Amino acid sequence: MQRIRHFILRKRLLIQLILSNVILGLAIVSSLTIFITSKVSGHLKEELTASTDQALEQSYNTASILLNSTYQQFATAYSSLDIQAGFYANEFSAELMGRISNTLTNLTTINPMIHSAYLINSRHQLVFSSLTTMRPYEQFYDQQILQLFESEALQGSIFIPRTTSFVSDTKAFEGNLISVAFMNSKDRTAINGALILNFDQKILQEMIMNGTKKENQSFQSMILNRQGIVISHSNSELINHDFSSQDSFRTILDSDHDEGIIEAQINNEPHRLFYMKSDSLGWIFIGDVNYITLLSKVNDTKNYILLVALIILCIVIIVGLWFTRMIYGPIHSLLTSIKKSANLSNNSPSSEYDLLSDTFSYLDQKLQRLQYEMSSFRDHEKSTLLKQWLTGSWGNETEFIAKLQRNGIDIADQQFQVCMLRLDTFNQLKEKYAAKDIMLLKYAICNIAEEISNPCFNSYCVDADSDQVVIILFKPQGSEDVMEELLRKIQHNIKAYLHIRVSAAIGSHASAMDEVAESLQSAYQASRYRLLIGEESILSYHIEEDRQSLHDQTSGALEKVVTDALKLGDVTKYADALHEYLEHLRAIAIDDALLHLNQLLFTLNRTAKSMASGEQLKNKLDVGYLAQQLYQAVSLDQVMQLLLTLGEEAIEARKAQASQKNMLLIEKIKNHIAASYMDPNLSVDALADVAGLSINYMRKIFKDITAVSLNQYINSIRFEKAKHLLLTTDIPANRIGEMIGMDNTKYFYSSFKKYCGKTPDHFRKSTDLN
Repeated sequence: MQRIRHFILRKRLLIQLILSNVILGLAIVSSLTIFITSKVSGHLKEELTASTDQALEQSYNTASILLNSTYQQFATAYSSLDIQAGFYANEFSAELMGRISNTLTNLTTINPMIHSAYLINSRHQLVFSSLTTMRPYEQFYDQQILQLFESEALQGSIFIPRTTSFVSDTKAFEGNLISVAFMNSKDRTAINGALILNFDQKILQEMIMNGTKKENQSFQSMILNRQGIVISHSNSELINHDFSSQDSFRTILDSDHDEGIIEAQINNEPHRLFYMKSDSLGWIFIGDVNYITLLSKVNDTKNYILLVALIILCIVIIVGLWFTRMIYGPIHSLLTSIKKSANLSNNSPSSEYDLLSDTFSYLDQKLQRLQYEMSSFRDHEKSTLLKQWLTGSWGNETEFIAKLQRNGIDIADQQFQVCMLRLDTFNQLKEKYAAKDIMLLKYAICNIAEEISNPCFNSYCVDADSDQVVIILFKPQGSEDVMEELLRKIQHNIKAYLHIRVSAAIGSHASAMDEVAESLQSAYQASRYRLLIGEESILSYHIEEDRQSLHDQTSGALEKVVTDALKLGDVTKYADALHEYLEHLRAIAIDDALLHLNQLLFTLNRTAKSMASGEQLKNKLDVGYLAQQLYQAVSLDQVMQLLLTLGEEAIEARKAQASQKNMLLIEKIKNHIAASYMDPNLSVDALADVAGLSINYMRKIFKDITAVSLNQYINSIRFEKAKHLLLTTDIPANRIGEMIGMDNTKYFYSSFKKYCGKTPDHFRKSTDLN
């Protein structure tokens, strides 16, 4: 036991591998077996149940279609001239009898289900048949149908099943027929005769029950009439049997539902009965599923699946052992080498797993420490050297070149060109991310730039200040098209992988290492034109060539158009004027454009302050705040939005102040009217003097705010006061008119009636009566 325990401890990794493979195989096989068995058994039961319902519905639909269509054909033949002549003719010539016989024969030949057709003439007691010639009642071969006709059993019925036997013209028949009768009557009282079709029940059964098999013991399909007699059955031996005495079928016969499902015991076995009732046929369609035979097939399937699962399990075990040998062989060799090594501590682990774990942990820590030290030192030193090179502050040239070479940068016999990437969304990134996160993003940008550039030119990328990333390309003069294509690829990949938009600028060519700083300066100067050209642009140091100038006269005129539109409060004109002004700036030098933009900003700020005052605009119109926003803009579109927002806020503030001022004026006018309504000289002109406004403007703002005209308001005040005096005093009406400022009694009466619908006296009297 001690040796076994020692083996288990020493070979724990091997045992774990073997057990893991075995357990995994068992789990897979067990899960697969349970899953497949449950799925297959469930599906089999569902499919057989669905096939029962489908077969039953097929029988139901087939019977309805066949019998109802035949019934319609029968009704059409009933109205033909020959058939009607068979009912009403007093004499029957050979020609007429031939036509009647042909019509009946045609009814039987066009439909294979029809065995024979009769026409009964009760007035002359004659019977026409498709099987024989015309016969009187006493000589007719099918006496059963005549008895049904005489007993009026055919009246009110559509399909009448019957069992009969007869001989017609030496042809014997014995079997089941289903008869359909069309009665011919006069005034719905006297029966003149009937047209009868006889269906061969055997042929009808074969057509209706097509698709079911006698040997299918798990599913049976049948048709019963209302009395419980079997009309049709998958097993033809059960036709005409009486099932009404069985409890399950009696439940179906007594049910008031047109269809349903019953779980029942038949011959001590569980069955599922699905039934559908046809009122038009008088039949019940029943599907019977025997669960015993159904589950026997499922159990056979389960046993088969378990056998397959056992075979798969054996295969899994064999394959697991083979893979274990393949995996453990190299590990065993590695363990042997590790044990021979003297690099580990004296406290060697007790198991192979612990030995491997400790060894790899030790090596991993050592490797990470070495990589971190080397990477940190080299990356920091290389970055510092590149920044010194770009700024021209390297000191001794020979020593500096040697430092570059130690860091893998060989500049001997090389020419250079500097490109600059600027982050268009740098301000948004500063708000969203911390400084360390932005450094990581710029590091990723450097990796993308170097990966795309190196296949064409040897390149080095360095993180510069704020929104800048600088690329130094080792390349001869020329190849400007190639450089632009490289920069476009860099832009595309940065946007695709980092979701950051960048603009790119190309500096001048440097034929020696001391000209690199000048190339950087020219690239930076070109990148400033991003403001005029737009985001995601590629700018060359040639962009400053052929720049136009904007004359002060032109600038002043454009600026005046902008400020005038702002003063008018027309946002559309203001936006159009701003757009035109900014479009003129696109063609000039960047320094001149910045100068004009600052001048426009100060002018608009001054204009906005003159339009509106108050705390609501105090912070937004701060010159320092606006200048900072202008400095952070990276395109004229952002400048446009800044200035447009400034103007819109100033216009809205002025409107708000004007509205507040107008409200105060309206309140002043209302107070004056309330105090002076009894003055006959109170007029719109007098109120305009009180408010200090023009008459038309006063009328306009009064109606805009109160929704009524000024004259209507004065009259409402006066007449409401008159109504109060009429109701509360005995002062004469003409005197009340004088008291509210209306000296003309006639005018007072007419105006009061127009306002109240009644004269003053009538108003007073009607109110007293109420």
